[in-house]
Amino acid sequence: MLDLKLLTTFREVALRRSFSDAASALGYTQPAVSQHVARLEAALGARLLDRDARGVSPTPAGELLLLRAATLLDAARRAEEDVRSAAGIGRATVCIGAFPTLAAGLLPGATRDLRARRPDLRLDVRLLEPAHAIDELVVGRLGLATLVDSELQPMGVRPGVEHVHLCDDPLLLVMAAEHPLAGRASIGLEELSEEPWLLPEVGGTCADSNIVLRACRDAGFEPDVRLAFDDYSALQGMAAAGVGIALIPSLSTANIRSDVAVRPLRGRAPQRRIQAAVRVGEADPLVDHVIEALRAAARALPGGRALTAVA
Repeated sequence: MLDLKLLTTFREVALRRSFSDAASALGYTQPAVSQHVARLEAALGARLLDRDARGVSPTPAGELLLLRAATLLDAARRAEEDVRSAAGIGRATVCIGAFPTLAAGLLPGATRDLRARRPDLRLDVRLLEPAHAIDELVVGRLGLATLVDSELQPMGVRPGVEHVHLCDDPLLLVMAAEHPLAGRASIGLEELSEEPWLLPEVGGTCADSNIVLRACRDAGFEPDVRLAFDDYSALQGMAAAGVGIALIPSLSTANIRSDVAVRPLRGRAPQRRIQAAVRVGEADPLVDHVIEALRAAARALPGGRALTAVA
């Protein structure tokens, strides 16, 4: 009979095409991963992986097992949940990896929606940046990951993972409440070419700085960047002090300061795509409920923070 622990290790190696990458993702040493695969091959009496100078690739037998692995592992997970439920040990649970602005902007509304939709469902939230969340999803420690994508900096889709669109998140202009443009209903980006700018950290893990830089260049100017760091609360504070202006995601305005003005850009504003990531082949009604609750929360955001949700 197949050992599910060994099967999980094999699946990770086959998807990543690397023993060392699989070891890092699973938290094992590379010799342990090699040993797991060797034990599985011995148990099945078949070679599952070919190893050469170019890396690792599944054999025909390995390809077949890889196709079945997701179903087998998902069935085992469901069986465990059903038994625990029948025994009254635990509640139906979805573990989600959420990046900070989604946790602040969408999760409160989504949680309220889920309580009405599925009061028996427990949502376990881990605050994770998108790349780490995808790693945790692939190895089965999350049921759902969330990530930021954009046309300017698309995030590649990992093997065994599927992206599901949640909503679009337009960027809004933040400035000191006493700024000369604060009384305007909307502002053209081209009008801001002489302003000092505040940005998320350029070249950091956040894609937002690249979106802002590209939008400014498309408007015909290079922004004069005075400060750059990945903390939207700090950017608001610097804007309130008159150090500069900033474009920040709608989701980050869930807790807006009283001494700043937030205005939409005229025309089509630059935006982020907010995506969910799930494992391919693992249809889970509970995860579907969470996705729909996140979309509903996006549609319900008021006024200037309203997002365009895509069903």
